[in-house]
Amino acid sequence: MPSSYEGVEPISISGVTGGSQQLTLLEAEVSLTGNEWQKHPIVTGPEAPCILGIDYLRKGHFKDPKGYRWAFGRAALEAEEIEPLSSLPGLSEDPSVAGLLRAEEQLVPIATTTVHRRQYRTNRDSLVPIHKLIRQLEGQGVISRTHSPFNGPIWPVRKSNGEWRLTVDYRGLNEVTPPMSAAVPDMLELQYELESKAAKWYATNDIANAFFSIPLAAECRPQFAFPWRGIHYTWNRLPQGWKHSPTICHGVIQTALEKGEAPEHLQYIDDIIVWGNSAEEVSEKGKKIIQILLKAGFAIKRSKVKGPAQEIQFLGIKWQDGRRQIPMDIINKRAAMSPPTNKKETQAFLGVVGFW
Repeated sequence: MPSSYEGVEPISISGVTGGSQQLTLLEAEVSLTGNEWQKHPIVTGPEAPCILGIDYLRKGHFKDPKGYRWAFGRAALEAEEIEPLSSLPGLSEDPSVAGLLRAEEQLVPIATTTVHRRQYRTNRDSLVPIHKLIRQLEGQGVISRTHSPFNGPIWPVRKSNGEWRLTVDYRGLNEVTPPMSAAVPDMLELQYELESKAAKWYATNDIANAFFSIPLAAECRPQFAFPWRGIHYTWNRLPQGWKHSPTICHGVIQTALEKGEAPEHLQYIDDIIVWGNSAEEVSEKGKKIIQILLKAGFAIKRSKVKGPAQEIQFLGIKWQDGRRQIPMDIINKRAAMSPPTNKKETQAFLGVVGFW
């Protein structure tokens, strides 16, 4: 401990043998990230090393009076010198951006019989947002007006951020659609594989409106028709709510990455993660992945590109040092929940804790 430190409070510490030592409690500037610093207590003495909270010993930094930084459990890193992948050119600031795949229109399975279901009442809070969304999607060429014997009722879904997603109730259509071999990997297997890498650094990206980037062949479109305010629309791109959309989307993105000779990565539909033992390694991998996707015609929001970082969230799970960790928002939800007293509350409780 540097001699320029002055104790602010004496403290008695009992050891495992039952004896005690008179040590000094002082404050030092510490950080978990190397960027934001705060005061934290340190215990020290003439015959004892400094004792710092285990939260900081695991992945923290300590700043001495001369301004030098000390990193515990790893080599010291100047985190501010790591250029984030979100600074790459070509990323979008538009929250509603959708790309257009530079490939042939997709021939997808067609229903074996016509399905026509009447529109039912929808949440009144969704009417204005959905109308704006339909106008926007029509302007982007994602949907267009049509006349079709098929009809699926609109089923607006409120997202976690309060905005609305335009989905159509395709349950009837799904029942009469021929099967496809599912190519989407199992989430648990992906987690096991990522865990086996024992990586130190990560980067992720999420393709913007990936389904809406994949064009459909004209002969496949009529089955996806839906009504809105007396007008019939259909999807020109892959729709949400149809049972084969995740499989097709995953396969199309996978093909684009293979064609571009992407570095080692893991993919779950439109979510992609790369890893490595250094920030530079991960930065190069992430940059290559992003360039391949942009060249293929996909759009990527700047806000959805994360890393290089030593702690990152992927598929709802926090990753650090090659290990899965429960995200803090899940911990907070658990802590705030009262014991369930009925079926509905039990279902909500299991929804929070079941996966973990």
